Amino acid sequence: MARPTTFDRHDVLQQTIQLFWLQGYRNTSIKNLVEATGLQPGSLYAAFGDKRGVFLAALDQYFEAMKLNLFAVLHNNKPPIERLTKFFNQLVQESYCDPDRKGCLLINTLSEIPVNDVEINTRLQAMFAEVEQELQQLLIEAQTIGHIGEHQDPETLAKFLVTGIFGLRLFNKTQPDSDSLKAIVKHLLSSVQINKSQINYLNCNK
Repeated sequence: MARPTTFDRHDVLQQTIQLFWLQGYRNTSIKNLVEATGLQPGSLYAAFGDKRGVFLAALDQYFEAMKLNLFAVLHNNKPPIERLTKFFNQLVQESYCDPDRKGCLLINTLSEIPVNDVEINTRLQAMFAEVEQELQQLLIEAQTIGHIGEHQDPETLAKFLVTGIFGLRLFNKTQPDSDSLKAIVKHLLSSVQINKSQINYLNCNK
């Protein structure tokens, strides 16, 4: 039975996030969305406009959840390098422990959507820029207290680390090997002179 017109927007978007995450934007139809959410097409159109509207709303909600989960690690009273290490530990843990190997919805979308889709690409660019800015501020903080060298450029390092995040997410989709993931992270973090011993071992049930 279809749901009434009144529905929990957050819950509905969580269902669409899972669908887009598994199938991609182009392979997801309105029929798929109707089946996943229990809403009638008219209710989806009224709430979001069209499939693109549903997808953009899902993308926004996914990013907000990602910030609450991962960015929270970057905002505490621990030393900046410890926070950065924890950030990557958690990123690798989540990637490796996902049995579906979905990767990152943002990176998946970037790989799928053509460059001439200005609306979606602009949204993604803003999200990646926010991640980069978070990392850059942390690196500036680390440099201020002498935890990374004065010769290092926090802006360039932040771009490098974001590129590393892309690679980790994509690598795990094709080669989900814990030892390789840990080795990649060690090399990434060594670029900012982080002690390799701070990389934790992965621990999850596969």
